[in-house]
Amino acid sequence: MNDLKTFFWWIFITFTLSCCLLCIEARIRYRNKKGIDQDQEFSNKYKYFGQPIYNHHKRIQGYELLLREFDSQTQCWQLPSDVNNFPLSKIVHTVKKIDPEIIANIKLLSLNMTVSQISDFRATYFFKWILGVINHQQLLIEIDATDLCQSNFVQRHKVLKVLKQIDHSLIKITIENVDSSKKTYRIIKPYLPYTDFLKFDIQSFKKSPSHWIDITLAHWQRFASKEGTVSIVGKVENADQVALADQLNINLRQGYAYGEPKRI
Repeated sequence: MNDLKTFFWWIFITFTLSCCLLCIEARIRYRNKKGIDQDQEFSNKYKYFGQPIYNHHKRIQGYELLLREFDSQTQCWQLPSDVNNFPLSKIVHTVKKIDPEIIANIKLLSLNMTVSQISDFRATYFFKWILGVINHQQLLIEIDATDLCQSNFVQRHKVLKVLKQIDHSLIKITIENVDSSKKTYRIIKPYLPYTDFLKFDIQSFKKSPSHWIDITLAHWQRFASKEGTVSIVGKVENADQVALADQLNINLRQGYAYGEPKRI
């Protein structure tokens, strides 16, 4: 009997120690996760370019901030090579360099965040930090639908938990690059009650012999309106796409037909 007690005691000790070691290792790995606070590899010049968001009267309502990195070889600003891991601390530092007069005269300031960034435990502190930087402007956080679709179940669950917890009077959530596929709808559907804007890639709703539309833009609008989610059309580039936005009475638009990204 004593031998059996000793056996179970050692099993308990071994199991407890293993769990503790796994928790310590996971915590160390998570806290040193690349792309959140580790910014040693991001030493180049960075700047935000702003692409305007217009209403149907062609008045600017805000800017989507598009991160760009200066390439010393080409002497051009380009998309950072590791944009998905760009540190949150450097986002704030880069936003601080925007002309205050621009921020003071717009209603919306939209920032792109990856699933990895928004699901990180430090994202809550980041939101408070960035709200302090932009003062009283409405902050929009944009999450790419493709990024969500490519993420695993655990990551998507963490994002959903964050969206439920944030104060939507201070931070609005946009899911961008929404296309016409059933897969996108199935994955995004649980997020709709906690999403303030859906930005549709209008180019994905053009039917062709090689492209089948599962869900039309009009259907998407009906799904969004049930949850009180506002529609935005993005990547609007020609008169036909402008006419479609007019026909569907979508107020907010973005794309080269209205304005290209520019330094702000």
